[in-house]
Amino acid sequence: MTAMNLGGIESIKIRTAEEAESCLSKLLDDMTVALIMITENVHNLIKPTIMKTKLARKDTLIILIPEPEGLKDKDYIMKYIKNSIGKS
Repeated sequence: MTAMNLGGIESIKIRTAEEAESCLSKLLDDMTVALIMITENVHNLIKPTIMKTKLARKDTLIILIPEPEGLKDKDYIMKYIKNSIGKS
């Protein structure tokens, strides 16, 4: 977060699924926001909402960034691709 803030990128610390849902909703309502970067932990808190939003919204890009210790789910990219094209 500190590095993002120093780079001029606003960041918000999320602790609960409710906070994540609320923050995502506010960001999606703001038409000046085109990119939302979320950590793997936040992604895991509200995964169904994020996946549904990614498929429905074409004006906002939501990307997952690793935690400082790296991605816990090493197969995330392959799972995401399969999910996006409709394969389990």
